[in-house]
Amino acid sequence: MSLWRDTRANMAVLFAMGFAISALVSAVAVDGAALYHERRMIQNGVDLAALSAAGNPGDATALAQAALVEAGLLPVGPSAGLTVVTGHYDPDPAIAAADRFTPGRAPLNAVAVHFQRRGALYFARGWAEPPELGAMAIASVTPQVSFSLDSRLASLKGGIANGVLNALLGTNVALDVMDYQNLLAAKVDTFAFLDALAGQLGVTVGTYDDLLALEADHGKLAGALASLLTGVERTAMLKLAGAAGHNGSVKLAKLFDLGALGGLAIGSGNGEGLFTAISALDLLTASAGLGNGDRQVSLALTAGIPGLVSLDAQLAIGEPVQGGAWFAIGGVGSVVRTAQLRLRVVAEILGSGVLVGAPIRLPLYLEMAQPEAVVGAASCPSGAGGKGSATILTRPGVLRLMIGEVDDVRFGDFNTTPVVAPAKLAEVKLLGLTVLKVLASSLVEIAQTTPVALGFSSSDIARGVIRTARTTTMVSSLTGSLLGNMVLDVPVLGLGLNLSGLTGLLNTILTPLTPVLDLTLARLLEPLGLALGEADVRVYGVRCSHPVLVG
Repeated sequence: MSLWRDTRANMAVLFAMGFAISALVSAVAVDGAALYHERRMIQNGVDLAALSAAGNPGDATALAQAALVEAGLLPVGPSAGLTVVTGHYDPDPAIAAADRFTPGRAPLNAVAVHFQRRGALYFARGWAEPPELGAMAIASVTPQVSFSLDSRLASLKGGIANGVLNALLGTNVALDVMDYQNLLAAKVDTFAFLDALAGQLGVTVGTYDDLLALEADHGKLAGALASLLTGVERTAMLKLAGAAGHNGSVKLAKLFDLGALGGLAIGSGNGEGLFTAISALDLLTASAGLGNGDRQVSLALTAGIPGLVSLDAQLAIGEPVQGGAWFAIGGVGSVVRTAQLRLRVVAEILGSGVLVGAPIRLPLYLEMAQPEAVVGAASCPSGAGGKGSATILTRPGVLRLMIGEVDDVRFGDFNTTPVVAPAKLAEVKLLGLTVLKVLASSLVEIAQTTPVALGFSSSDIARGVIRTARTTTMVSSLTGSLLGNMVLDVPVLGLGLNLSGLTGLLNTILTPLTPVLDLTLARLLEPLGLALGEADVRVYGVRCSHPVLVG
């Protein structure tokens, strides 16, 4: 009994028991903290692996594995515990967050990485099994497509091209066909050109968007291009630069839309790797067509066709509507547009039959709304040397061709809609009195209501393929169809009479000339990158850097 009543050693016993318990708790705490830290390290490593893999879904597994090896989470070689799944991420807020990533769905723009391994225990490993630690991350990229509505300068033959370009640039430089071909083949990088143009304008600080908010005359644009060229190409461009001077300017935002890359500092864009090599002549021609919005071109064309007395043309070019440029870099929904255009061609033809001695004057008036192209879909580059792929939804410009007269003032004013009056094709006078007057009107309208989807594969982009969207309602001969729709009004001595015989006579006289008129319309539009019922598109590259974590 005395032993039980002796309490002199209680504190030592209690201390020993407490120390054992505290040591156990401390061991559990240390292991718990270590597991928490390890789990955080795994999550950080998986996040980095997902971000690395999302930039190139085609090599997602290898990139994710390399990122985990670099983070010290995986040994070199084995990939146990690693799962990598590519798919499509839709950021639509109307979709539940858990359902926005769809494995395997194209176009691939996201990668899900899951990794797990046994955690490390330092004190409890003698009596407890190490737990499985795992983490998952989803990273997505928004493919940035660089594309343009390309011109048709590859088919230029000089002549009209010289006349149109000189009139648009306000120059008088005679370039031969070889000059055109050399400038067409000479490529410049978009950002290198903008850096050179910044130097021409004296801009040393700011972003590319700040630069694009300015205007530049064609002399500075050509000078910036010349600074990037060598040899005969440089010589030809310097000719244009010296002749253009300050003759007309262009809003740079109408030429380029750089999307998110517009926020880069001037001088820092060359490393973006967007394959943005643009034809020097395409760029200069686009700037000429997108000038100050009221440039008009008048040309006297010599067709050398029997029966054709003269052929005169006049172009009026207006700015595109807001929200589109000639060249753009951006994701789905990005738009490029060309200029609006009005074209007036007046052909004078020798008359015959009852119209002998009375030259026939045929005025044609053409209106073309700007074609547009919109990025419909895009996928990231896959594998070494991949360029990605893109689908461009393209709508050729709405076209209206008429026989009729247009007021000179309204012709060049794109804020008004010209009134097209019936054309006086021929007039026969006798002793100063009009005895026969032939009035005519006609209309052909072409519109592509549904965009044409143009697909560009990785090899297409690498080879610089240009694809054409053609209006499905296009007629074989535009002026031929116009003549077929022609309505005549023939007042004779003041009496309104419809003489059906004249229709056949006029068709006999005019129909042989329709191929010439069709070709003239096409050749006048070529230097502006336009065509009747068609739109050409080129994709320069798809960029998928700067991925973000989305899950």
